[in-house]
Amino acid sequence: MKGKRQSTVEPVFGTLTQFMGLRKINTLGIKQANKVIHVSAMAYNLKKYLKFTKKTIKSKAKAYEHCF
Repeated sequence: MKGKRQSTVEPVFGTLTQFMGLRKINTLGIKQANKVIHVSAMAYNLKKYLKFTKKTIKSKAKAYEHCF
């Protein structure tokens, strides 16, 4: 069970704390802290999505080069 948890959840929290500067949440209340976590999760997912789409765009561009 520990291996499955490390492969799914813990790298996300590690990335948020180490690389995105989310070591402390300086807000008052659970609702505000929840908003900070949601925005951080959206930024993490957007970063991964943009990285993925850049790879697919490059591969499509190469495919179009060979057609002409």
